[in-house]
Amino acid sequence: MEKAEASSINRYFYAVVLYFFLWIILTYPFSIQEWEAGAAIAFTASLLSYKELSISGLKNIKRIGILLFWYLPVFIRELIKANLHVAGLVLNPKMPIKPGFVKIKTNLKSPVARVWLANSITLTPGTLSVDIEGQYIYIHWITVGSTDVEHASEEIAGSFEKILEVMFR
Repeated sequence: MEKAEASSINRYFYAVVLYFFLWIILTYPFSIQEWEAGAAIAFTASLLSYKELSISGLKNIKRIGILLFWYLPVFIRELIKANLHVAGLVLNPKMPIKPGFVKIKTNLKSPVARVWLANSITLTPGTLSVDIEGQYIYIHWITVGSTDVEHASEEIAGSFEKILEVMFR
């Protein structure tokens, strides 16, 4: 078997696995019909698109694994914490909010990683990423805990940044 043909088969296989896994994640409740439909769609979609995919072997598979098994649980945990915090603020008769803008510094080198970080921050209630300027992200925070860049960076982005550094190496 030629090297180009083997690469094409590998790319097709990666596409089938990726599409099927995404289908399973996005469908609920799980049933045998969903699995069968997902397999049929994954094989068909892969036939139509595997040549255009730029899957570069194990690095992207590793990145997808980190995303699904490390990043998503941390994101969900932070999402729940932020929802409970905002619910507590809303239910408190005194509404103890202290809104303001803070600047955080990130060590992420990739622009894509910085956008992921900014989006992760925005998706958690109580924070909104407003701008990205180089290594800095400007955030509107519903209860400003600290205006110190280092402390605010750790408090807002600490748990996301560590994982994104590994994902976007």
